[in-house]
Amino acid sequence: MCELFGLSCNKKVSISFSFMGLADASLAHESGWGIGFYRTGNDTVPPYATIVKEPISARNSIFNYFLKYGYIQSHIFVSHFRVASVGVQVPLNTHPFQLMVDPRSDTLQEKSWIFAHSGTMRGIKEDPRFQTRVITPHGNTDSEHVFCYLIEQLRQAYVDNGFRLSRDEKIQILETSAAALSAAYPDSLNFLLSDGKRIYAYYGGYDGENGLWYLTRIPPHQKLAMLDQHDGMTFYLVDNISDETVSLIASNPLIPASTGEWKKLAIHTLKVFENGNVVH
Repeated sequence: MCELFGLSCNKKVSISFSFMGLADASLAHESGWGIGFYRTGNDTVPPYATIVKEPISARNSIFNYFLKYGYIQSHIFVSHFRVASVGVQVPLNTHPFQLMVDPRSDTLQEKSWIFAHSGTMRGIKEDPRFQTRVITPHGNTDSEHVFCYLIEQLRQAYVDNGFRLSRDEKIQILETSAAALSAAYPDSLNFLLSDGKRIYAYYGGYDGENGLWYLTRIPPHQKLAMLDQHDGMTFYLVDNISDETVSLIASNPLIPASTGEWKKLAIHTLKVFENGNVVH
């Protein structure tokens, strides 16, 4: 299955992924890997999204050193480890994907939305109920088509509302759209979506190994190091201090859950995380 992992925090943190302990035969996600995060920008460059991804196993990536030693810092991360089911193994089909909701060419303040999906929705690209008129995929995956559909729903409301959408309006649009997709393609839609301020996590019933889980850690707590038992991947926060409020979202509960408890999202539920807290 494809693995999803997300992090929302109330401050910028460094994270690390280690794949060095994986034996050649043990790695399931040979089709690609990717991680999306947000940079704060500066006086001349507005905040922006950055995505690093490759259509190969993360274990074989030239970025392994970069990932292992925590050279990325952000308050939001969305990552994906892929087993290809729809779409060939090329960079255009590798998650995460990114798009802008604001269609204006001179927009400076909006951050790109980042999206990663787990599940298979065969036939959705030809389904007349979920066609897009303006935003079209660059690759040929069902996942990117779903992303384009979601962003087009948000964009239409954004334009109609004078180029503004509140948090609650975004949530309502995403819940309605995800419910329609899940009704048409049962047990096929788990996703992580971020607008640079929040992570929207939806569980549509695709279980794979386990489904979609989250853990919220409130300080004080111990420095975080967790292992994915299914794949042998180790994740940890690099920062020596541990005073951050952080929520983790993952396809499998990572161990150990030193403080707090992993909770499984209820089916057809959208959870929203902001500054490390569950806000919806």
